[in-house]
Amino acid sequence: MIYWFTGQPGHGKTTLAKALISQLKRGGYKPYHIDGDDLRSLTTNKDYSRVGREANIRKAQNIAHYLHDQGEIVVVSLVSPYRELREELKATTEVCEILVHTKEIRGREDRHVLDFEKPTSNFIDIDTTDFDIEGTISSILKVSPVPSKELKTLDKRKTLAVDFDGVIHRYSKGFQGLENAYDPPMEGAQEVLQRLKDQGYVLKIMSSRPALVIEEWLEKYNMTNLFDAVSNNKFAATVYLDDRGFHFTDWATVEEKLAVHPKFAQ
Repeated sequence: MIYWFTGQPGHGKTTLAKALISQLKRGGYKPYHIDGDDLRSLTTNKDYSRVGREANIRKAQNIAHYLHDQGEIVVVSLVSPYRELREELKATTEVCEILVHTKEIRGREDRHVLDFEKPTSNFIDIDTTDFDIEGTISSILKVSPVPSKELKTLDKRKTLAVDFDGVIHRYSKGFQGLENAYDPPMEGAQEVLQRLKDQGYVLKIMSSRPALVIEEWLEKYNMTNLFDAVSNNKFAATVYLDDRGFHFTDWATVEEKLAVHPKFAQ
């Protein structure tokens, strides 16, 4: 989804955009923010004529469209006064248009766009004269929600997160560079992993090694079909298999376990 906040300067677009981003982050997402002032600074566009404004809007739209096509959530806060340009984007991708306005005098009236064109259809109207930010964000997400990150990523039923180096990859010489997965599989790894998969376990690899390097290694050893995902980030799982880990029970035993752990006792 692209959330597009439009409205005159000083009416609360950026404030709401940042509040929406914070709420989306709480839900596990990492949305991108495109702000009109930041974009102008980045592109050194100081032209506030119609030509200059349209150039800034189209840059924002192109960036937003690209990120959306990559499956990202994008939040835009931009005056974007011209309805035709906004409608063009709405016609080609998923956009939640949000008109932000106020009756208050906020000191940026000299920057207002005289020919600002309000949306006429398929938009959310937000009056920030006297409003509750948290409630406003909730109302936006009720009208235009994102898919539940919890339902998409936190299904832990019989999910095994398996470390790569020293667990799947033999790793006999230790670290030899991020791109150098040099050894064949650990003895028995492929057979046991296949049996686990056949038993209904969901197998995922979690490693600090680049995912592409691991994916190429899996393809080389015909193991791609065993795993649902390869990630450099921690994801929810029922059990984590890691040659550097130990089973945590309580803090009272941590120092004792670390003292005899093979990685420190060598």
